[in-house]
Amino acid sequence: MSLISTKRVGALGSAALAAALLLLPAAPAHAGVQQAKHVFKMSAPYYEKTDSNGKFTGQVNMAATIGKPATMAWSFRTSPKVQAIATGRMTCKAGHMQLPYHDSHSNVAVNYFWHSSVKNNVRNKNYTLYGNCTFRVNVGGKTGTANLGFRFNYSLFDGISKTEPQDAAPPAPSTDDEFSSDLEITYDS
Repeated sequence: MSLISTKRVGALGSAALAAALLLLPAAPAHAGVQQAKHVFKMSAPYYEKTDSNGKFTGQVNMAATIGKPATMAWSFRTSPKVQAIATGRMTCKAGHMQLPYHDSHSNVAVNYFWHSSVKNNVRNKNYTLYGNCTFRVNVGGKTGTANLGFRFNYSLFDGISKTEPQDAAPPAPSTDDEFSSDLEITYDS
């Protein structure tokens, strides 16, 4: 089994990607505790991050939900490099660490534009959305099954609501660790 971290592959070309898929170890996207998070604000209701595994977006209409729970709409699409090694369709599942949310799609194209919405997000609470897609791959003549996982840490802050902080942490500045994804490939014997 080989594992690849998106931070290690970001600048690699196709041949280097194939070689890296065979050699590099890393922790899965869902591992560890929440550290950095994106803070949705009225002045910044949109988030976007592209890495070597795909493009993730999130958005919250903060102005329309002052004082009420809000919906966080999100999307994910695999990168052309990941699409190039896929040999079949994929199955994707998403969940949430703090809210009763799940989303799943079976037998979709690897370039599928996956999108959904997480309802009932409240202000000043740390949240973690996670997802995973599995699909068959061929990397340099070696076949296997890929597991592409992602994690998005976020919170909402509108500067107006009287909501008490539930996590006792003020909104933190954005960093690169708000979103992460990992691609793990288990090769056939």
